[in-house]
Amino acid sequence: MKFEFSAGGIVYKKEGEEIKFALICDSFDKWTFPKGKIEKKEKPEIAALREIEEEIGISNLKIIESLGKIDYWFRKDDLIHKFVYFYLVEAPPEAVLKHQVEEISDAEWFDFNKAIEILGYKKDDLPLLKKAFTILNGGVLDGGQAICLF
Repeated sequence: MKFEFSAGGIVYKKEGEEIKFALICDSFDKWTFPKGKIEKKEKPEIAALREIEEEIGISNLKIIESLGKIDYWFRKDDLIHKFVYFYLVEAPPEAVLKHQVEEISDAEWFDFNKAIEILGYKKDDLPLLKKAFTILNGGVLDGGQAICLF
């Protein structure tokens, strides 16, 4: 068994009063969040910013807060236990997505409802997106309903 450690972000920008989230279409043709491997001696938050810039071409990013980590298992020759640290990351309002073509087939900005609809890894990604949206809306998820983050 092997271990992998990655970091990434729920990247958002504000367009007026609307919040848009950046999603990438990965090599499995699933919409998800930008992330990648943490390099030796690199802090997770630094890796997240680096990977986001590499995958979707945005710099001048600001980490708002940690969203925690997820973990999952997969097989690639060996059994691998992967841990991914996620951060809520703000992009400048004028940010334009320019995705890496080697591993990503597309990258687009989506509003919260559309992002929920198209997420490809709902079990892992949906709780992260909901947590990010709730933080950005002062503890309110949707329709004025307050939720607890703990």
